[in-house]
Amino acid sequence: MRALYCVGCIFAAVTLWSVTLTPSSPAVEVSTRRRTVAEKRALALAFVARQMQAYPTIPGLSLSVVYENETVVTQGFGTNQYGNSAAPVTRDSIFQIGSYTKTFVALGIGKLVDDGLAHWNDRVKQHLPWFHLQDKYAEEHTTLGDLLAMNSVLGAYEGDFAPLLGIYATEKELVQHVAFLDTTRPFRAGYAYSNLNYAILGQVIEHVTNQTWFAFLNRTILTPLGMRATYGRVAEVPTTADLSYGHFFCADTVLGPYSLRDSTMVAMTPGNDFEASGSILSSAADMATFARFLVDPHKTGVFKSPSIVRDMTTGHTVIDDDDVVDGVDREGYMFHSDGQVKAAGYGFDVVGQVMFGYDYFDKGGDTHAFKTRNGFVPSQGLGVTLMANVECSAMVHVADGLVLDRMRTYIVGLFLDLPLATLDATWQEAQDRVPPVQNDACDAHFYGGQPSGERMLATTHGNLIGSYVELINPRYNGNVTVESSADGTLVLTYGAYASPLLKTADPSVFEWGIEMQVQTLTWTVDGLNSSTPKLSFFTFEFLHVT
Repeated sequence: MRALYCVGCIFAAVTLWSVTLTPSSPAVEVSTRRRTVAEKRALALAFVARQMQAYPTIPGLSLSVVYENETVVTQGFGTNQYGNSAAPVTRDSIFQIGSYTKTFVALGIGKLVDDGLAHWNDRVKQHLPWFHLQDKYAEEHTTLGDLLAMNSVLGAYEGDFAPLLGIYATEKELVQHVAFLDTTRPFRAGYAYSNLNYAILGQVIEHVTNQTWFAFLNRTILTPLGMRATYGRVAEVPTTADLSYGHFFCADTVLGPYSLRDSTMVAMTPGNDFEASGSILSSAADMATFARFLVDPHKTGVFKSPSIVRDMTTGHTVIDDDDVVDGVDREGYMFHSDGQVKAAGYGFDVVGQVMFGYDYFDKGGDTHAFKTRNGFVPSQGLGVTLMANVECSAMVHVADGLVLDRMRTYIVGLFLDLPLATLDATWQEAQDRVPPVQNDACDAHFYGGQPSGERMLATTHGNLIGSYVELINPRYNGNVTVESSADGTLVLTYGAYASPLLKTADPSVFEWGIEMQVQTLTWTVDGLNSSTPKLSFFTFEFLHVT
């Protein structure tokens, strides 16, 4: 991966110019007869209905389409609760949108720029004086634009366990403790997807505006656009609203429904609280309103300057990782290395002529149990948004887990008048890029009914009782405690979660009885019978200290 910064200013200028969205001509053959809007709408709805039959592991899905700057589709398919046909998905059903939240936060920064309160290239510390990093050069010179375009010293998904497990009670505390995270990436090393970037940006908005990031977005963007069914966290969704349930699938098995209001299985943070990197929820109707704004922002009056969204949909950091392949990739993008660039924008995953040769941008979103995919072609006034209430829980990239990506590409192509034969071939080429699911990829406990082991007792493993400190980033990753409960069971507490330890077939591996993401969580003990045992959890190691 590499970044666009001045190793050579000419190179940077030329490359950024190459991924600035301008009206473009299609790179593939279009139909000789343009379809009418009614024909396009009918084809799109029929296509989605076919996919719902072909992929019964999708309980419910919503589709919104804006074309020529007008809403032409807002419709639901399937059910909000697997197995319950009496709870259909509608245009008003509320889904988590995951990391699509980042686009809203980026627009919040854009609003500060539009109002003269900030500039894209301002240093973060100008607007968040208490922002600190281990890398002091990066602390002083990281800009808002660096964070927005995923080009900071924070590595891909680095630090994500802290919000997931609720190690800190608030986003502000989380960002304050980033100061103790031992970053290893060089300054502006290139693209790396970091949720913490947007946690920091949320705090920038709060510090500058003296209100929560979502309150600011609601006042300056959502309310002016009339988006009344978009919420910053689950607790803000009225009990009378049509809030969808979350689901998981692996191979041909669906688990759920799980309530977003009270199930730990689908909790992105304890209680699904505010999270600037991904806590917003919305409906298909509101997503259509938002799409109209993104493809034609000048009519809304939200921004005074016409350049804000244009700046956001300009490529700022080149994406050149292993996912970039010549031809059609597994997500349905079309890339050719003879001069094309696939880049990240401000609050957008992909910017460039990677969708049938047109000017294009998008921002996906994934939570534990919901998926959002979209695609925008501003020169055609086109915006397609798909939301599903299920996620693939296999530990590999399987074709079924990327079906929403391929559906997005197909529907975009329908409205761009691509021949059906071309779209079918593109669908198949994308699907062929992904290997099938492996038999052992589905969790044996949740999907296979494998029973959990017996609870561990203090009488036999009392040496595990005590506090443990994480070895690499102890002041960021927090401590673990193991205690004996009233009934003599060993209970492990990490962050906001406490649950018994359960035996497995391996005496040095213990199951942690938390139900989260339909994944069996395990801890490994090194020195099981010693006075100073060490615990391992994923890549983290914790040393017994008291």
